[in-house]
Amino acid sequence: MKIDKIFSFLVPKDRKFFPLFVEAADNLVGASELLAKLVREGDLAKRQELIREIKEVEHNGDAITRRLILELNGTFITPFDREDIHDLINTMDDVVDYIYAASKRMHHYKLTLFPEEFVWISDCLLVSNKAIQYILSNVHSIGDFKKHQESCKNIRQMESKVDDIYQEFLAKLFEEEANAIDLIKKRDILTTLEKAIDKCDDVSNIFSTLIVKMS
Repeated sequence: MKIDKIFSFLVPKDRKFFPLFVEAADNLVGASELLAKLVREGDLAKRQELIREIKEVEHNGDAITRRLILELNGTFITPFDREDIHDLINTMDDVVDYIYAASKRMHHYKLTLFPEEFVWISDCLLVSNKAIQYILSNVHSIGDFKKHQESCKNIRQMESKVDDIYQEFLAKLFEEEANAIDLIKKRDILTTLEKAIDKCDDVSNIFSTLIVKMS
């Protein structure tokens, strides 16, 4: 039996880490749900309210991240490697940061109508973050991650789908968008959304690393 497996049996099951991971995952889904509403909203005033709500979610995510880091720094025995915990904390926080960054660009650029590709990508983000939420809601020790390889695969598929949307929409923008300023605005928002889904994939990769360590 590998040392990781032996060590996992010695770790208390009721540490604060996993409940805080669930809080962070719930926060991810909250941000994604608001984003999915935002990209479907045409009224500028209603958009502004949704962006304000996303900002609150982002601040809440920062608070959860700080609590996790404090717990990590104050705990001698952790449920899995400290480096992996640190990576998971910060990568989940990055997802929300990119969602908020995209929402701010949507506000400042004041596009009359969002391209349907923004809706597609936002929906993929929501699916990915719900998968992250599902995994972390059903994990109570490092050994449980191996039960969720299919969910990790689904997150990777969403990232791959968004990559295709990104490339195709970028090509369409340069071919069809006559207004150079609108082209730059749409490309900027598109790139920020794509970075958000990349971070979801990074979270999935952390889960996969934990699965390998326990195999």
